[in-house]
Amino acid sequence: MLWLYLYFPRLQLETQEPDSPLPFGIVDERDNRLVQLNDAAKHQGVTLGMGLATAAALCPGIQLLPLKEAIAQRRIKELAQGLYDLSGDISPDIPEGIWLGATRMVKYHNGFDNYCKNIQRFLCQQSLTCQLGAGPSPLAARLLAKADTPLTDQPETLAQSYRQCPLALTDLPQSTCEHLQRLGIQTLADLLALPFKALSRRFDADLAQYVGRLTGQLPHPLPFFQPPETFRRHRELPQELETSQRLIPWIERLLGELETFLQNREQVVKRVELTLYPREGEPIVQWIGAARGESRAARWLPLVELTLERQPLSAPVAALALSARELLPRPKDTQDCLDPHSTASLSCEQLVDLLQARLGEERVRRLVVREDFRPDKASTEQDPLYQTERNTDTPAPPSLRPAFLLVTPQPYSQPLEIVHGPERIAAGWWDHQPQVRDYYIARNSEGLWYWVFREPQQTGWFVQGYFS
Repeated sequence: MLWLYLYFPRLQLETQEPDSPLPFGIVDERDNRLVQLNDAAKHQGVTLGMGLATAAALCPGIQLLPLKEAIAQRRIKELAQGLYDLSGDISPDIPEGIWLGATRMVKYHNGFDNYCKNIQRFLCQQSLTCQLGAGPSPLAARLLAKADTPLTDQPETLAQSYRQCPLALTDLPQSTCEHLQRLGIQTLADLLALPFKALSRRFDADLAQYVGRLTGQLPHPLPFFQPPETFRRHRELPQELETSQRLIPWIERLLGELETFLQNREQVVKRVELTLYPREGEPIVQWIGAARGESRAARWLPLVELTLERQPLSAPVAALALSARELLPRPKDTQDCLDPHSTASLSCEQLVDLLQARLGEERVRRLVVREDFRPDKASTEQDPLYQTERNTDTPAPPSLRPAFLLVTPQPYSQPLEIVHGPERIAAGWWDHQPQVRDYYIARNSEGLWYWVFREPQQTGWFVQGYFS
């Protein structure tokens, strides 16, 4: 069987600080040595495995981040989820890389070269440095990936390539490598020249098991990845950010990953959850909605920006996460079918989304007619895009109503000319808010039209509204 291994030598560094021109490095705090470096640090003479004192002397401005396996673990699972559309058998190898079962996928992608190109295209979109290696066993593929040998699927070439690798590139403990080197065994070819049975007798079981799995003489069971049904991405920032504007580039990257995730599944999402993790205190959760569902990052980004403008940060942010849980099929009647990335025009739903993101959902409402004759109960506020069915069995309120109603009726004492009325409204006994009023359409001496009422057995007029 043919295996492909994706080795990420800068995974945490390119996850936390992907585009910095400054020299950056990841330090293992257990021995204070550098385990990941960007190109800017390497150009100044810093090398992997170098101690902090030497690195600081060569590059005084180097920026350091502590090694955190949790970051690599999350990122590898995210990559495995994205690779699931290109390869079926995926096994995460935390914290360094990913195994891919390539035998069946080569036929699916119409050749080994096409398969590798599709994998590399996906990794290029993620802006990650990756070394690919192919081998007849999982350990051989990982060994050749770390050695950065040319990709091939020819069995004879692969066997010859991993035999030439030094023992230092293997997964054997350093003490075992030193013991073998004292015996004159410098490469895997020297080690594999020993009979397998003699190897298991003269050395410990771990060495024999490694050689057996490397050559395929022993099985190497791997746990295979099962993609989750929802989307979630988490990023720890290289430094705390104090303004929403500085968070936007990070959020934009996460929205791009969300777009790829949804488009590969022909799905949309109506609401995303943005969680900000401040230095102190509880996480800040922001819900951003799109009424008809959306998958494009270009549509989500303005909504996120408006939401963050409405609620400024109260504390520096150290990490953030983007989640989408309720995934829906993509609507068939999508707009802009000739150009899905066009933003030239906004539909009514998109305009409502922008207003709700800027002002808040509770401040963008629409008035809906209720089946109630009382003027102050004849309408109610509702979500602008929520559709209700009108009950045609109940008689509708009279249509002769003013354009402007007062929230609270106001007393009126000037002379009025009664033009129409009375219209008695007696309702509200069912909700213990009864009203008995006689309404009139009237006009004053200046020609203004009023909707006024008076209550039986009481004196005085009240203005309920004005006609335009």
